Amino acid sequence: MAAKKHSGNPSRRSKADREFIAEAEEILERMREDLATLSEQLDAGQEVEPDFVNAIFRSAHSLKGLAGLFGLEGIGDLAHHLEDILDGMRLGRMSMENSSVALLDQAVELFTLLLQRVGDASFEEEGQQLIVDMVAKIDDAVSNPTESLDELEGLNLDPSILRSLTEYEEHRLCENIRRGRHLVLVGSTFEIMAFEDGLSELSRAAREVGEIVSTLPSPGDAPESQIRFSLLVASDVSVVDLAERLDSPNTEVSLVLAASNEKPDASQDEATAAPIDVESVTAAEPTQEPNAEPVPDAMAARSADIETLKSISDTVRVDIRKLDELMNLVGELVIQRSAISRIAERLAGDSATARVATELGKVHKALDRKLKELQGSVLDVRMVPLRQIFEKLNRVGRRLTRDLKKNVNLEFTGVDTELDKLIVEQLVDPLMHLVRNSFDHAIESSEERIAAGKSPDGNVRIDALQRGNHVVIQVTDDGRGMDPAEIRAKSEALGLIDPDTVLTDKECLALVFAAGFSTRNEVSGTSGRGVGMDVVRNNLSDLGGIVDISSVVGEGTTLTMTLPITLAIIQALVVCVGDQRFAIPLNSVFETLLIETSEIQRSEGREILNVRGEALILRRLSDEFDIEPEDDERQYVVVLGLGELRLGLLVDRFEGQQDTVIKSIQGPVANVRGIAGATELGDRGAVLVIDVSSIVEDAFRRRDAA
Repeated sequence: MAAKKHSGNPSRRSKADREFIAEAEEILERMREDLATLSEQLDAGQEVEPDFVNAIFRSAHSLKGLAGLFGLEGIGDLAHHLEDILDGMRLGRMSMENSSVALLDQAVELFTLLLQRVGDASFEEEGQQLIVDMVAKIDDAVSNPTESLDELEGLNLDPSILRSLTEYEEHRLCENIRRGRHLVLVGSTFEIMAFEDGLSELSRAAREVGEIVSTLPSPGDAPESQIRFSLLVASDVSVVDLAERLDSPNTEVSLVLAASNEKPDASQDEATAAPIDVESVTAAEPTQEPNAEPVPDAMAARSADIETLKSISDTVRVDIRKLDELMNLVGELVIQRSAISRIAERLAGDSATARVATELGKVHKALDRKLKELQGSVLDVRMVPLRQIFEKLNRVGRRLTRDLKKNVNLEFTGVDTELDKLIVEQLVDPLMHLVRNSFDHAIESSEERIAAGKSPDGNVRIDALQRGNHVVIQVTDDGRGMDPAEIRAKSEALGLIDPDTVLTDKECLALVFAAGFSTRNEVSGTSGRGVGMDVVRNNLSDLGGIVDISSVVGEGTTLTMTLPITLAIIQALVVCVGDQRFAIPLNSVFETLLIETSEIQRSEGREILNVRGEALILRRLSDEFDIEPEDDERQYVVVLGLGELRLGLLVDRFEGQQDTVIKSIQGPVANVRGIAGATELGDRGAVLVIDVSSIVEDAFRRRDAA
């Protein structure tokens, strides 16, 4: 795959490899976005905008240069061949159709795989073979060119204009003539100091009414302080209208070629204040015209350099691990801030140190304000919109539509909803799995849908919204739905439940999350046998989230995921059970209650509490971890809320709130269900952090089994 060989462990990649991957991922993301736009234009039967093809070509060129710089020959070679197919599209040698875009999509996916395995010596041989296979596909596509540009020879165009056009510009000229557009020359004179802004403004106005085929320097009698340029524009707008829209004392418009069989007439020539002499427009000759030295390519390059420098000053790429380190440092400062607060409280109780306590309290308040600002800023840096995932899912959806030969509309809402970057990265695979299942298993064929009285096109919708300190993501389809009876029968056959187990329909649906469950006997190339929903649930649980399912046979299925916004610094409620302290993330605390023990009722073997007319299921934290509780007539209830689920957790007492950083733990405790990690409480030592999602899920599973 490349000339370089390193360890296969991504965490041990060299700094150069990490820099290459970061740069290349940005390039690939731009390519994906532009390919998505191209595909949408083709699907809608719209005219493909050449700017997107050019942008993808530039991205491939940048990737080739980047790979060469870092010595990754295989990736560079693939990018070079990708340039060939894109160049063929730009120049009209290859037709722009869905199969071409699909091939580009495949190449981008291969680039993504190669990036993931950069530095993995064990993958080198396999990676090289994948590159060879893809290059063969590209070469085969490039070897079947479409029509040539000979038709230009039959047009009565000014030879001086034709001599100034590049091969690509000739292709765009032909395309616009085929579409029956006018060909117009727009000339303008600029002061040299204002040239860049003036040409940019003129170009912007011209693009609003057509396509700029070429930008041509125009030698003439302009004073030394001025420079003259012409734009060759193809437009559906008449010359009269075009002249009005580009009305400027220094701008002139002339018709070069009329659309269809139309010919320029006197009225059109009169529409311009001083028509350009088309015969006088020739390619720039720097040796003959010193005043015309700033050629378009040079100015574009200079402008691009300036923009690049600006972007460098405005944007800095930061490794997420450095943000984690920064967040840990902020967390340590938060702990020390709490320690200062407690010291101030102790000093305030002694008259001899009361004054010092007051001063320390002021310092603590100022520190508290600044720490909150710092904490908020670091959290903001970590937050990314779900748009990043949704764009990837959209590409997957288009590919599945082609592969499965199903017409499925994939829609998104809440694309700007934000989550912690680490959560977003871990959310990609579960969402990808759900989308594949929806397309492959849930959505019926067009024939089945028509027979069922549905539209032939299936629909899958992904909705995201923020609800308090959580984000809720729903994946909904209008497919065949899931039959609880079928799921139960399959679960019994797999030995997941006993035949005499009593389950409601909702509880039967929840069996799809059991390890090894599948309703498919045959293997699908898209989503296997449908297994993996248990992995989806476990992945979400690791993120502190839960997943729920609802379905109606013949109407469709909805999967609802509830996730915390961040796993970084969180506020926690410190509670005690016996002589043990625990931290409960406040983003999962719905409310807290102080009750008399006599208020607790029992129903069907469960403890419940009547809260404002609603039955709240109770669990004792002491039972979860086999701790001896205190004997008291009063108890505290922490009402946990995840999505629509509510659970009351009984504890002995509260010790207040604290900002915490959850840290992973090692050893046997790491595998204890119900523990999310540990956190420091300053001089009060370390405490375990409760995994609310697993506690809630286990409580409701026990309820269902009761």
